[in-house]
Amino acid sequence: MWPGPGTRIPCELHRFGPGTHASLPRVSAYRDHRGLWMAAGGSAQARAEELMAQAAQARAAADALETEAGAWTAGADGERRVADSLAQLPPGWHVHHDRLLRPGRAQTNLDHVVVGPSGVYLVDTKNWAGGTSVHDGNLWQHTQSSSPKGRELDNVSRFAAEMERGLGLPVVPVIALAGSRASSFPRQRVRGVEIIPRDELVGWLVAQPAASSDDGVELLARRVAHAHPPASLDETNRADSSPLTVADVLGADPVRRAPAGRSSGRGVDRTPNGTPRRRQRPRRGSMASALFGLVVLMAASQLGPGIVPHLLGLAPGPSLSSTPGSSSTPPVTDAKQCHALSRATIVRVSGSRTVLEKPQPDVDTCTWWLMKPRFATQTPDVWVQTGAAARRRFAASGTTGSRVDMLPGEVSAWLPENTALAGWASKARTSQPFLITLRFRYPEGANQKTALAAEAAAEKKVSRLAEELAIALARRGRS
Repeated sequence: MWPGPGTRIPCELHRFGPGTHASLPRVSAYRDHRGLWMAAGGSAQARAEELMAQAAQARAAADALETEAGAWTAGADGERRVADSLAQLPPGWHVHHDRLLRPGRAQTNLDHVVVGPSGVYLVDTKNWAGGTSVHDGNLWQHTQSSSPKGRELDNVSRFAAEMERGLGLPVVPVIALAGSRASSFPRQRVRGVEIIPRDELVGWLVAQPAASSDDGVELLARRVAHAHPPASLDETNRADSSPLTVADVLGADPVRRAPAGRSSGRGVDRTPNGTPRRRQRPRRGSMASALFGLVVLMAASQLGPGIVPHLLGLAPGPSLSSTPGSSSTPPVTDAKQCHALSRATIVRVSGSRTVLEKPQPDVDTCTWWLMKPRFATQTPDVWVQTGAAARRRFAASGTTGSRVDMLPGEVSAWLPENTALAGWASKARTSQPFLITLRFRYPEGANQKTALAAEAAAEKKVSRLAEELAIALARRGRS
């Protein structure tokens, strides 16, 4: 007969053999209210096992964090070693460490920006363990296994191109190898990026030919320092922190600055006598004003779709009071010279079915996407600069003749006034300077041969776009 619920059954677990039972635990079993048998301390044991599992997960997470921290520590050590090497540059060179690529928008940092007589260099430090080699047009790191480093190449090249667009002059992408076996790597260029061991970096920089630029090295270094401020608070490079004046940045894009005597931070605003000034709270709109605005919009929609632009002064054309027989205002012509490159031309040359313009406030700049962007700040695929903007970039880079620059995923055609590119079918020459950039993509899993084919096709397209733009600008100038 089975015992009832709650009955305690003492028992001893014995293993046959003399003297063994004394070391075995005494286990008691119970029958719970459901009639199920369970050992004493079962819930505590389950809780202990749950905590042990959590502890194992915490140890795994801690190990992962320690591994990540070790990688960041190695990166910091490599950057310090490269900074020590760059400190050996002769007078006339300026080095900015740990700068922001997009200040106020993202925390992406630039390891080192070097400015000298030969131009601007973006130096990215890689303190990789093991050896490094180049195979099939890509950079590889070899430890216990081999891993490709194409993404690192593309990142530093893309950052340099973004800096170039902001500064208006070429920026050379460089990767400085700072690992223990870096000295065995032969210096070479891979996919448009200079790969240089740390010990050879200074000698290579000094050996570069001087660039002809209207901006002196001192002014250029200050422009770089202001365009890319420090990413960390302990950055103490203050040599170029003096404020830029209008004369200093003549030829560069204007930068909005806070008026003198007014703090741009969140400090306390004070009156002239030193007492804190009371801030007035913005007035909140009432429900009545919101309803009134809604009624006005509904009335405007009934009067016609064109009334709102006319009221705001955004749409050209006849006034609301004009009659069918009265004369209307002539249409306003497009003031942007870069719009001479039409959407139809971009579709025909690029082969893309989607061409969407990204509006630019600069009168000399036009940009287009060749596919629907995922977000409004996505980099355009076609970039055209004409007029004063192009002249500034040509003067800053010392460009006097036409040329085509190839970067990974991006090709640019530089054409000063009265120049042409080799291979143009027409005899057209540029009536004004312009710069046109085309972004392209490599095929999935591309090797050296397919990557070169993609670059050749992109170069042909940007040359055709440049020819069409030169013809359209000349035609516009004659009309």
